[in-house]
Amino acid sequence: MRVKKDVRKVTGRQRAGLSLGLVEMGMYKGGFIGGMHFSPGTDIVMNKTPLKILLEQQPYEIVWAYTYHILLHEYIHSLGALNEQQCRELTLRITEKIFNEEDHPAVVLARKGISAYFPNLQLIYAPPDLHHDGNPIEYIYNFDQESYDYYS
Repeated sequence: MRVKKDVRKVTGRQRAGLSLGLVEMGMYKGGFIGGMHFSPGTDIVMNKTPLKILLEQQPYEIVWAYTYHILLHEYIHSLGALNEQQCRELTLRITEKIFNEEDHPAVVLARKGISAYFPNLQLIYAPPDLHHDGNPIEYIYNFDQESYDYYS
């Protein structure tokens, strides 16, 4: 997992055995949740809704940078950085050290947020089947497979 290697390179810390799930969480006026980590668990979930919109509207480099940004941010939460501001600062610091380019899409996202690529984020979208009691999570198998090599 690229994020794991980058965090280890910059901070010397890592976490094993994480699972990634995709779920429809919708988007609402004023913003949305890109992803979540449920501390102290091992699940990271990523909101499929903005990802689908990005895939339709943005080039591959922006979609890749967005995915990297969300996974990095949630991975840092999984390491115990529960304060949102501290997590954002560490996400920016790692992103800047790894990419080292002012205009790299991942650096832009870490500095400015998704509004850099959705300048008029006033949209409201909720999937028709969105329920407050939870939506099914689509897990990505072998997401952190290299973690199991540690135990071999």
